[in-house]
Amino acid sequence: MYTIGQFSKIGQVSKKMLRHYDAISLLKPEYTKPQNGYRYYSKNQIKDIMMINKLKRYRFSLEEISEVLKKDDTHYLKNMMREKVLNLSEEIKNNQRLLKDMEEAFVHIEKGEDMMITNRKFNIIVDELKAITVLSIRRTIPMTQIGSVIGEIFEKMYRNEINPAGEIMTLYYDEDFDPEYADIEVCIPISKSIQIEGLNTRTIVGGLYAHTVFVGAYSEIGEGYAALIDWMKENEYEVIGAPFDRYIKGPDARCSPKDYITEIYFPVKKRQ
Repeated sequence: MYTIGQFSKIGQVSKKMLRHYDAISLLKPEYTKPQNGYRYYSKNQIKDIMMINKLKRYRFSLEEISEVLKKDDTHYLKNMMREKVLNLSEEIKNNQRLLKDMEEAFVHIEKGEDMMITNRKFNIIVDELKAITVLSIRRTIPMTQIGSVIGEIFEKMYRNEINPAGEIMTLYYDEDFDPEYADIEVCIPISKSIQIEGLNTRTIVGGLYAHTVFVGAYSEIGEGYAALIDWMKENEYEVIGAPFDRYIKGPDARCSPKDYITEIYFPVKKRQ
């Protein structure tokens, strides 16, 4: 048996943290002395503390680690790991895009130029769009995780030999947008309705939409939204549903963020 101090050194974790693990039933000592509450850990628990440390490095929360240890199920752990790999991959891609964006902004600053483009011209169009059949996932997530949701849909489509019939779309359901807690639906158009476990199959209704094209980094797309909203106010249109973005050209094109092309759509009706 090991004292809490010895086990702290073995597991490379503080005694305070071991007491916390005990309190939340993540890792309880093999034996606690009734007289003084001293904690003792067994050799068999070394594997558990090493597992906890490894999963923490993999960005698992303590709640998620607790579920992994309780279930002791390889299939469950594999699915959790797949999700973490997707999230981390997307985070790396986001950081790479951010770095490229910062480098380009730095070049503008060195030249004495304004790094913000605020004079874009937008062509606003209002027309009827046809209904679109899509496979989708709706979640409330940080916007930085949207790539992992897209990857999840494509993985399920690939397994079921389904090809996309159009560009990726994201619908936004929040009245007040919060990038850290966004209620979104990622959709991929398909040619015919099909049921796939874990995905929604539905039709985005057709109707009247005001839309425009934004060219530039996603971080600046608000300029396109502002142009659409201002135009709708001036021309007496009101929004009647969730707006959506359609990604025409993005990171997969391996181009600079300033060359990304995104279409922005608002379902509208003429104000009475």
